[in-house]
Amino acid sequence: MKEGYTFIKCTDGTEREIDSEELNQLKKDILWIYDENFGDIINAFVPAYSFKTNYWEYLTLNGDKWFYDDQKAFYHLGSLMVLLCCCSEYIDIAGGSQDVFEREKLPVVKEYVERYRPKNAQEKLIREKVLLGLNIAVSMTPENLIDNEFVHEGTAEYYKGLNELGNTVIKNYYEEKLTS
Repeated sequence: MKEGYTFIKCTDGTEREIDSEELNQLKKDILWIYDENFGDIINAFVPAYSFKTNYWEYLTLNGDKWFYDDQKAFYHLGSLMVLLCCCSEYIDIAGGSQDVFEREKLPVVKEYVERYRPKNAQEKLIREKVLLGLNIAVSMTPENLIDNEFVHEGTAEYYKGLNELGNTVIKNYYEEKLTS
């Protein structure tokens, strides 16, 4: 392994190297999601025309001695938050957009999230919400999108405490930046 090596692990076990440009773009996307959706994760706005990256792959982001734990934690938590907002966008039939996930990729997204091992209780809660959101998304049919009245049995649980959970993550990030 060369020094400065950062990578994601694909579901087939192969690794793909990540360069600083890709990491910078991921950081921009995470911070945009934080800024745009603070206070209203339930009605998250994720413009599919600019959020085209496979954010679920970054849950496997790792690297050598120069890729510090606090950096990994930021990208892992941030990727979970992007996925959480994408789930909110996807399952909101009336006001959201199903363009944030390609329907045929939903099982792959779910597999990455299922394989992710949370590092703390907060990540665990977000992971559980994302998995619930993905289960709701997978269960939606094209007919559900037309009739605009689809309600999954887990919808109420998905929305319960969602804003508070998301806002805590975002607020903690900015407070930590202000005090460091």
